[in-house]
Amino acid sequence: MTHPREDLTALIDGALPATRAAEVRTHLGSCPACREEEARLRQALSALAALPPPPELPPFFATRLEARLRQERARPRTLLAWRWILQVPRPRLVAIAGGVAALAIAVAVPARSYLETRAMVRDLDLLQDYETASALDVDTPEDAQLVAHLDQLLPSGGRP
Repeated sequence: MTHPREDLTALIDGALPATRAAEVRTHLGSCPACREEEARLRQALSALAALPPPPELPPFFATRLEARLRQERARPRTLLAWRWILQVPRPRLVAIAGGVAALAIAVAVPARSYLETRAMVRDLDLLQDYETASALDVDTPEDAQLVAHLDQLLPSGGRP
């Protein structure tokens, strides 16, 4: 027989069927660990029985509680009232934070690419002869500015 820990409280309360109660008592006669557990349960139950009864609730307590619960349910939850965060379960809050972070990355990466492309286009506007610039391997804004001013360096104001 395995240890009948689940049946000990029912045995103490007299709620076990007679055959099962006899089996549990037989086991208690041979198992010191289960006897100690039964003694602890009896002691805990007697301590609980010795407690004073709970105080009576004030009149209309249930009515006021139900009204308060209805009021709480009816109140809109807005982002401006930060108390709603305290009621969100932690795993859901972590998921929301992860989604916000992913959204921020999804917006920031294209924005950075757009800004880099815009800077490159601005530098290309400085170039007056793109073929000359590509032949010279223009890689930096300083190189682009130099190519933009090549017409000032060359005689006859333009092409070589």
